[in-house]
Amino acid sequence: MAITVTAYGLTMEKIAEQVGNDVNFLTGTAKLSLHTSTYAVNRDTDDFFNDATNELGTATGYTAGGETLGSKTITYDTASDQVRFDAADVPWTFTASKTWKYGVVYIDTAGASTTDPLLFLLTWDSDQTVSTAYTVQWDAAGIYAIDTT
Repeated sequence: MAITVTAYGLTMEKIAEQVGNDVNFLTGTAKLSLHTSTYAVNRDTDDFFNDATNELGTATGYTAGGETLGSKTITYDTASDQVRFDAADVPWTFTASKTWKYGVVYIDTAGASTTDPLLFLLTWDSDQTVSTAYTVQWDAAGIYAIDTT
């Protein structure tokens, strides 16, 4: 099973422009939510959590809005010339079958979903169907890296 991680363009633009605190990965409440294959992803126009449609249904081990990311870091790796975003792995314990294809890392601003900026999109190579424990285990290099070369 392969997972590809990409960034949402409009939020990356806000980060580069240093616009507002709502895109602060370290101090904000970053979360990971899971979405079915019917989420019509558009990384050029999707900017807030209300655009990340078809989230998994609640109950049976999944909470609306997903799980909060712990132990968040941003580091610069001089050997690879990369700025790396990382966090603790994210576990779920499902009590019934759940199927998803996408994960969305976003900042929960504690306001409306129209103010929660999308950061990163996880895309599994195929639908994942799980009915027990599942952990999103980040790569050793982190969730996402920005190459500065």
